[in-house]
Amino acid sequence: MRVVALIGHSGSGKTTAIVALTSYFVARGKKIGAIKHTHHVLNEDVHRGDTARIRRAGADPVILAGNGGEAVVFSSSGTRRIQYSEPPDLLAQVPADIVFVEGFKGYEGWPRIELTVDERHSTAELVEILGRIWPA
Repeated sequence: MRVVALIGHSGSGKTTAIVALTSYFVARGKKIGAIKHTHHVLNEDVHRGDTARIRRAGADPVILAGNGGEAVVFSSSGTRRIQYSEPPDLLAQVPADIVFVEGFKGYEGWPRIELTVDERHSTAELVEILGRIWPA
């Protein structure tokens, strides 16, 4: 399993990048999972917001992780709540080739790509960056 976190301030394009990368790798036969960290109250509405965008791109599952050690797993087999202690605990819920993580800026245990509001990357540029993070 390959994991990378996309971090940056609000509006830096984290979700947009994850959606683009998910579509790119799903089209190439890879199983993609995603974890999105939120400071907001957790919801179980699979049809709205960033989690819905990431799921429509082909990620399965998508986990919405809150600050209090609780998360919601949205998958093709349904929606369920789980508990976790540390961010990497969530990986056990994601049977995938690649996992994109949005957020968890304070956790440095997996590779990270920092996005900024001032500079947007194309999908090709992001894939090139991943090639440097995950050498063949």
